[in-house]
Amino acid sequence: MSAIEGMEYVSRFRELIERALAEGYGQLNYDDVIAGIERGEYQFWTSVNSCVITTIDVFPRVKQLTIIIGAGDLNEIDTVIRPVVEEWARSIGCQMMLIMGRPGWQRALEGYRRTAVVLEKKL
Repeated sequence: MSAIEGMEYVSRFRELIERALAEGYGQLNYDDVIAGIERGEYQFWTSVNSCVITTIDVFPRVKQLTIIIGAGDLNEIDTVIRPVVEEWARSIGCQMMLIMGRPGWQRALEGYRRTAVVLEKKL
C-alpha cells in the first residue's frame, strides 16, 4: 500500500469515495478528488476494501497531514492504512495528523483526541 498514481486503480474505489463524500460537508465531489490526486495535492492510500485520501497542510508553526476522506471498513482503515500513513507523515516532517470525520472515528482510533467541533452554516 502506498500513494498511488494510477487513476484506473483509484476508480475501483469510486463508489466508496462517493458514499463518504455524500456524508461529508459538501466541499468536494468525486471529480474534485480525482483532480486533486492528479495535481498531487491529495494522496491516495488503499487496503483491500478501504481507502483514505490525505492532504498536507503547512502552517507557520506546524506541518500536518489531514485525512479528508476515509471510505470503507473503519477497522481496516485503522489497523492497515492508518499506521502506514502515520509513518509516511513522520518521514516527510509532519508533526501532527488531523482527521475530520463522523463521531465513529473518535471511538475507533486510539491515540487521537477530540480537539474541535465542526460547526456548519449554509450561507
